[in-house]
Amino acid sequence: MSYFASGVPGGQEPWQEEYTQRLNQSLVELSQKHRLIILFSVGLVTAIEVSNRLSINVLLPDLQGNVAASSDEVSWVIILYNLGFLCSLAISYWMTRVLGARRHLLFSIALYATGVIGCFSSAHSLKSLLVSRVVMGFGGGAFLVRTVILVRLMFPGKARILAISWLYGELYVFAVVYPATMGWISDTFRWNYAFLLDFPFLAIGTFLIWKYLPRGFLYLRSDKAYVDIWGAGLLIAALGSMQIALSRGERDLWFQSPFIVCFLIVALICFAGFIWWDWRPENPAPVLHLRTIWRQAPLRASLAIVTVVGAMLGAGLFVLPQYLRNVQDYSAAQTGGFVSAYTAGLGIGMVISLRYFLPRLGGSGLVALGALMMCGACINFIYIWTPTTPTWLLALSTFLQGFSLTPLLLGASNISTSQAALCDLNDVSTSYFFVRQLGNTFGVTAATVMFDHRQTLHSARLVDVANRLDPTVQSTLSQYSSLIARDGGAASNPALGAVQIFQSNVITQSRLLSYIDIYFCLAVLSVVVLCLIALARPKTVSSPVHPHFHLW
Repeated sequence: MSYFASGVPGGQEPWQEEYTQRLNQSLVELSQKHRLIILFSVGLVTAIEVSNRLSINVLLPDLQGNVAASSDEVSWVIILYNLGFLCSLAISYWMTRVLGARRHLLFSIALYATGVIGCFSSAHSLKSLLVSRVVMGFGGGAFLVRTVILVRLMFPGKARILAISWLYGELYVFAVVYPATMGWISDTFRWNYAFLLDFPFLAIGTFLIWKYLPRGFLYLRSDKAYVDIWGAGLLIAALGSMQIALSRGERDLWFQSPFIVCFLIVALICFAGFIWWDWRPENPAPVLHLRTIWRQAPLRASLAIVTVVGAMLGAGLFVLPQYLRNVQDYSAAQTGGFVSAYTAGLGIGMVISLRYFLPRLGGSGLVALGALMMCGACINFIYIWTPTTPTWLLALSTFLQGFSLTPLLLGASNISTSQAALCDLNDVSTSYFFVRQLGNTFGVTAATVMFDHRQTLHSARLVDVANRLDPTVQSTLSQYSSLIARDGGAASNPALGAVQIFQSNVITQSRLLSYIDIYFCLAVLSVVVLCLIALARPKTVSSPVHPHFHLW
């Protein structure tokens, strides 16, 4: 059986022809049962990584208090994980070529587990926690893209539908249950104990991968293992410097700080050096193989769309639990329940989009539909968010946000990867996930910077308006004072207590207004996506419709 019987364009490079022959020889020896076991094992570790990545937002308020971190510092728990994830994602195919698929996955699981142990051991240390998150992200970055590629390679034709259904079921079972479970563990024990939930499933997945995934090189461009140390080093240095500069820029006044200017220059030089080094024909096994990627016209045309969609995914999932914990005062377990509703919306939206919307609208139409739905979901949050919004309304709106995001993610992946030949699948899929995760990191960084800036602005305005000459303020303070005098006992200070309650309300209201501002920006980004899809549509309208599943 040939796995490349169709869809392979002419004019292939020599390595692509060798890749085709080697892959056919490797995969034809695997029975259907063997392939399903491999699918279950890699799907299991992927489900754990995805579910943990979704659920960490639930733990951030508890984590922030235990390690004595500011809102800016606690955002680095997400940002540094994304940085490690990006670096691992960028070099994942290169590491597979050097180590082999089996050893690469086992090595990544070991790194991820080491990071999990570090997070568990960092209950009161922010520095140790951040280092552990980088290690955890570097290990977890390989799981999703390797699983996506393995499914497409091992299950050709109609068999892929069964494989996709199995993988989706595995992912969504964990993604729906995990947030509430980790929240319950945080409420019942401590936040760091929630990370221990990963270990039983990682152990099962590790054993199955070790036992059933073929040894050696499942797919390889050349028998000669070339280690592109310069390419990997330049890319990691560029990403790290850029992330530090973007995350600290607002706090350190951007170009007024020599620290920020230095990191921006380093990022620019390293990134330019990486492009030059990776593009060179003399480089036999580059990290990203940019020459191959650049030939993919749909991917080139959709880079901006994928980046913006990734930013919306990251920012929305970062802000929503913050609102639930800091404004509404829900527990970690209750917030996890809302995130589970969000994930359920993603799952149901995926089924409906794949079955009905994608065949009729295509990738571009699906992105446009998703942008309109996401804009409506964000505007809905802007109007319903208050400190006392009913639980049922929040749960329904959260579900609808996840449902609205699905067409965006599914459509963007279809535009980017639908025309890729299987011999280019590794490069194209890796590039898609890399760009989307880069946008995710930008989204979290931008949301954090915007929250600090807008909270300061709203707090100043609220305090400026709420002066003691305002009759409403005087009446409110009098009510607070009377309440404290009645219930606080003889040792209480009603006047001081009333002012403290009032200050707490100002902080809560300034947080609420800041979160609303961020969701207003997400609504604007949805309109930007509509404009981008209008510009890119003439180049991608003829793209064939394939059932891609790059949802996460």
